[in-house]
Amino acid sequence: MKDVENNKFFKKARSKAGSLFTNNQRLTQLFQTTRTKLDNIELADISKTRFVERIKVLVRLVKAYKNGSYRDVHIQNVFLMVAALIYFVTPIDLIPDFIPVTGLLDDFTIIVWVYNKVQEEIDRFLSWEKAIKQS
Repeated sequence: MKDVENNKFFKKARSKAGSLFTNNQRLTQLFQTTRTKLDNIELADISKTRFVERIKVLVRLVKAYKNGSYRDVHIQNVFLMVAALIYFVTPIDLIPDFIPVTGLLDDFTIIVWVYNKVQEEIDRFLSWEKAIKQS
């Protein structure tokens, strides 16, 4: 997974993440594009479920941070999550998305890498979400 940090396309996504995060219109567009791409993924059900759920968690966490309802996460990690979403929606990356199934492997790798890197903060967020729903 060390190759993720050296992936030139992910580096480019990371460089865009901060400015995109501060632009509400572009961030909303990123969320909409993410939703559209998720709706069009055709993978085996179990893989799709895990992959899609991880992306949805990243989107919810970034949204909660952006709207101020959740702040127990480092801003650098929020930018890392935004970078992962940018990478996910970008059709031309390490393995172009138009290549059936294989085109999503690098997207999956980036999402899993980021998710694992910020796992503790995601776990706290999910606990917070659960507590909010129960109250």
